[in-house]
Amino acid sequence: MKLPAGLDKNEERQKELVENWNSRSDEWYAQWDYEALFRELEKDPYIAFPKAIVAVMKEYVPDLKGKKVCVPSCGDSVAVFGFQALGAKVTAADISWKQVENGRKIAEQRGLDITYYCSDSMKLEELADETFDLVYTSNGVHVWIHDLGTMYRNFHRILKENGRYIMFDTHPWSRPFDKKLLGNGEFRIRKPYEETGPFPGETIFDWRIQDFVNSLAVSGFFIERMEEFHSVIADLPNHNYLYEEKDTAYENFDWHKNPSAALPQCLGLICRKISI
Repeated sequence: MKLPAGLDKNEERQKELVENWNSRSDEWYAQWDYEALFRELEKDPYIAFPKAIVAVMKEYVPDLKGKKVCVPSCGDSVAVFGFQALGAKVTAADISWKQVENGRKIAEQRGLDITYYCSDSMKLEELADETFDLVYTSNGVHVWIHDLGTMYRNFHRILKENGRYIMFDTHPWSRPFDKKLLGNGEFRIRKPYEETGPFPGETIFDWRIQDFVNSLAVSGFFIERMEEFHSVIADLPNHNYLYEEKDTAYENFDWHKNPSAALPQCLGLICRKISI
């Protein structure tokens, strides 16, 4: 594919990414029953977050009332609405203007005071320095990021001194497996662990643990805690019942039948901003 004049490969990937999510956003939002979500949020705001990370959040950021929270790559805004229900002052950003539009529409319909920006998580140019107490990214963010260091430096920039960044994402050790086959009890490695991408015909990256840790360290973060979450019922997202179709990625928890279940499926990092 010939690139447009003035665009390098990463810029072209970002352009494709924006077009992809703009076209998918309505369908993506339609998979959620937001009325049910808000009913559950009234009972327990933590329903918006994966169960695996909730205990860690309660330990490190136990009281978010009045705190300023930023959710880059906010996607379906479920975490955004969760933080708002916890009493935080929330700013959400996404590279897709359509994702932002859909999230903002729901917030406005419900009279929620949430600020939305259409912004690349590797830039966040609209956000001022030393503004936020917490930055949070959820599952599925990092596969779209081609420069971890630039993103983390911007997280560091917008955080207040001693502010925290909480990351929850797919564990890199699960990336080599062909997930399309696992549900059928078949087992196949699709790539070596050290191959991070991008891959032919795709815009995604499969980062390793060392890529996360080293990029965070040089960006001015102290990693306070790392958690590896295994494929057990307790680690399922709290809000799985909101999907119209069952998430087949979590159907098989028996590692004897699904070998990948013997490895941790998700990774959590709690990081604190330090001066550099």
